[in-house]
Amino acid sequence: MKKKLRSIFFLGAVALCAVGPVSCGIEDYVFLPPVPSGNISVTLNYRAVINLPDLSEYENFTHFTIYYRIYISGTSYPTVHTGNMNDLNPALSADYNAILPYTNNDSTISTSINTLFKNRNYYALTLEGADIDKDVLSKDNAQGRAVTLDFIVTTPQTTPSLSIDNQQYNLRRSTGDGIFNPQPANRYFFNTPDLNSSGNVSTMINADVADRSELSGDRYTYVSIYIVVTGMDNNLSLFYSAPSFIGVFFLPAP
Repeated sequence: MKKKLRSIFFLGAVALCAVGPVSCGIEDYVFLPPVPSGNISVTLNYRAVINLPDLSEYENFTHFTIYYRIYISGTSYPTVHTGNMNDLNPALSADYNAILPYTNNDSTISTSINTLFKNRNYYALTLEGADIDKDVLSKDNAQGRAVTLDFIVTTPQTTPSLSIDNQQYNLRRSTGDGIFNPQPANRYFFNTPDLNSSGNVSTMINADVADRSELSGDRYTYVSIYIVVTGMDNNLSLFYSAPSFIGVFFLPAP
């Protein structure tokens, strides 16, 4: 079975090199299976539960990575699907359709997947007060467990969060490893004037946000999220499974 999977990887990677806009790293012939779409359950536009698979048989597996991008919109949607993505924000529809071919469970996209997301201005999710890669979503801590992403705020003291077992962490936006300085500075996933301002959408400030500069009324924000299985090959380079789409979620006001 593993031999067959490695063959699938090789053919898929070669095909990606031939037609894809991203760089390829097929030299290691390593494979990681994606998080099955059936393991992901979404409630309207505010919560997702992801049952992470047990991947202990894959010795190169290190952690799970969650990628996100924020989109400004002039409309409030109770659920977001392919039928209303373009109305929400044309950039969301364009990004979703560009990533869609790579979410096939039979394809494997080694080192190129990080470049694919970067080219679409998607960044890796972070947490407040915890290392999401080395601790929270690491191989030792997360595999075989359920992770909840919650964007509904029930009290003034709560923020959009990630929970695993009985531990809850506040979600925080990326800085792109210091490339940009998100506003507001607390980096929480709240819809604020600093977040939804067209003036802050730039490569130096809110590089993780897709604008709707033509809006004149209410400005809402949504976050689109994917998850990948991440590993490290024998050359100490990160490689990835095919991405799995989690969903699009409404960001609450603080």
